[in-house]
Amino acid sequence: MTNTDGQFAEDTDTIMTALAHGVTGDTDAGLALLEPIAQRGPVHAAGICAALAETLSAEARAHQEPGSFFGFLVATTDGQPADANDLPPGIRFAVQFSTAWANRECETAYALFDALIDGQTDEQMQALGDGIGALFDMASVSLRGVVARKRTEKGGQ
Repeated sequence: MTNTDGQFAEDTDTIMTALAHGVTGDTDAGLALLEPIAQRGPVHAAGICAALAETLSAEARAHQEPGSFFGFLVATTDGQPADANDLPPGIRFAVQFSTAWANRECETAYALFDALIDGQTDEQMQALGDGIGALFDMASVSLRGVVARKRTEKGGQ
């Protein structure tokens, strides 16, 4: 099982800088900063996923009611229910990983990561890249919301 405890602490500043780019809308620059970390191997890529899932779920977890849990709904563009298995692999991974992480099911999240890259084929690595991109987008949107709320609380500054 992939585990990231303490093995990518030196990358924290880079991940935070990447997220700062994401908050300002410069997704390409943010993802470019993450790519060299992910290329160092599965442990580092899993660390990125964990950091992004932690970031994107922090605000929701801070307001979570005791005994409640997070889930995800999949719908078509016209609002009809859809099956998560119909999502592209990278997007499905990002949604499942972030949901497991938000529910503090970290072993499940890491198992999802390991299942995604089992064999490390080109297709699996592309799905991982897509998944990291989706997690990055979700974390950036979440942080934009936090920044907007903080600005409003300070009178629009």
